[in-house]
Amino acid sequence: MVFTQTEMTYDYDQYDSDDSTGGMIFNIRNLEVKDSTSPHRLNLEIASQLIKKDKTSKARAILEDMPEFKLNPEKLEKEGLMWKETGLERGDLSPEGTEFVSWKMVRGYPEMFAKEMFTIEGLHKNRVWDIYYLHQPKTIHPKPGLFVPTYQFQHMLDTINARLEINLTIPPGKNEAKFRLVFGDGNTPRPRFLGRTHSADEFKDLCGLVPRPKPEDDIQQGTEEGQAKLISVLKMISNSHKKTEKAKKNAYKRFEAHLAWGHGLKRTQCYLGLREHKTAEATGQPSAVRFVCIDVEAWEKNPNIITEVGVAILDTPNLKDMAPGENGQSWFEAIEARHFWVAEYTWAQNKKYVKGCPENFDFGETEVVQGKHVPETMETIIDNSPYPVVLVFHESGSDIKFLEAIKYNIYKAQNVLEIIDTKHMYQYAVRSNKQPSVSTVCEFLGIQTKNLHNAGNDAVYTLQAMIGLAAKQREESLRRARGEGVQVPRIAQHHVPFAELVEKEGWTSGGEDSDGGRPVRPAQFEMNFSTYAPVQSGGVDDWQRGKETLHA
Repeated sequence: MVFTQTEMTYDYDQYDSDDSTGGMIFNIRNLEVKDSTSPHRLNLEIASQLIKKDKTSKARAILEDMPEFKLNPEKLEKEGLMWKETGLERGDLSPEGTEFVSWKMVRGYPEMFAKEMFTIEGLHKNRVWDIYYLHQPKTIHPKPGLFVPTYQFQHMLDTINARLEINLTIPPGKNEAKFRLVFGDGNTPRPRFLGRTHSADEFKDLCGLVPRPKPEDDIQQGTEEGQAKLISVLKMISNSHKKTEKAKKNAYKRFEAHLAWGHGLKRTQCYLGLREHKTAEATGQPSAVRFVCIDVEAWEKNPNIITEVGVAILDTPNLKDMAPGENGQSWFEAIEARHFWVAEYTWAQNKKYVKGCPENFDFGETEVVQGKHVPETMETIIDNSPYPVVLVFHESGSDIKFLEAIKYNIYKAQNVLEIIDTKHMYQYAVRSNKQPSVSTVCEFLGIQTKNLHNAGNDAVYTLQAMIGLAAKQREESLRRARGEGVQVPRIAQHHVPFAELVEKEGWTSGGEDSDGGRPVRPAQFEMNFSTYAPVQSGGVDDWQRGKETLHA
């Protein structure tokens, strides 16, 4: 639905979203066109009636022919400071039929529905809130509940949408009721006016000025049906707050994970020679490593049947005096690749979910081997490596389990320094928690792929992706250090300073003076596999003891 900013004003409390046709149609029941003779007046009225009759597709057809409607963020911010006075004194009842949203829901919205879209600190910035209170039964909560008019919350979303060119909404479906609370059914209490706030400090002071309950605030004054409905609403708010607390805990896990991903990226850059070891003595990061990337293919009908193992190897001494090129692609030629096709299961090819192609290895000759010999080959490559080994996977959890199925346990390998996961490297690079595929990462880096789901090919592409991500991110960090512009997420550009966003979400790894710290031993990774991020302690000492034992 589209309108010109110059032609109309609107009541923010009078529209909502309709997702039945997969898109947004604003409810225009009470739109006021400044010019009553506007040629759009009739179209608006017709569309309004169609929406009321749930004929949204016809309404959409009419509205799509109207001029584009763009919200003006500066105008919206000014309107957010100029709400019409309520005409109420502290303690006065709110008007009947007023829609409210709990302040707990306002505070919890970012974590429950929008995640990184805006911060709690920004709720009071350049914004006025009319605060109402409701004395709750002690069985629900000993303190009064605080509420704000729904239209003011909607206006805040509109302002953010205009500023960031995004589409935050009151969530549709069952969650919508939490943002459109109407009180007073069956003579039960309605929220009372507490005051108007212009800042976080005013809000804090106002919270200490809630008047004592009046006799009519007793829920027992209402009908049994009204009491049951009010208690149900208050419990719903309370339970939503509990979900918010859970969301905060998950946010902390994400924060820790993001930090770990950033540290892993920096250590990878150090291993490749793209970043200086700032604290080599403290961290014990070796000057040379062997990257071993492993990809395992299992049969789609029985994941215990391992059909292929792909291995890509890169010894960092072979990169000496070799420039990386754009996104490290000049180093790709230093990768050694091997592809093992398990002889017992050459008949088991994947077709249903992904199209397997074990016969199409593009980086050498396929080796058809007995499954019992694969662990021996892994030991030769990893345990007997002349350099400490950094294992590389894309989504390491599944491949590690598949390796265990063929009797190779990476946690018992004495020469493994740590595990790098290209999924996490990519997530850190693009500041996202979405799960990427190998092809997605390669496309991001401009790496051409073919015959994916051949274990040998996938291992090579994954190792190429590791190199590419490390090189690309290093170049971007150097550009930032030189003061050159680097594209950052739109959210960070327009609403929260980028440094503040990355700090709050863990999208930071210590700046240019950091080298990622101590390697994370696979055993520690295994112990914390159910969490987002492994602990980072004791890894180097354990590796050094293993190395001494291996070469004794």
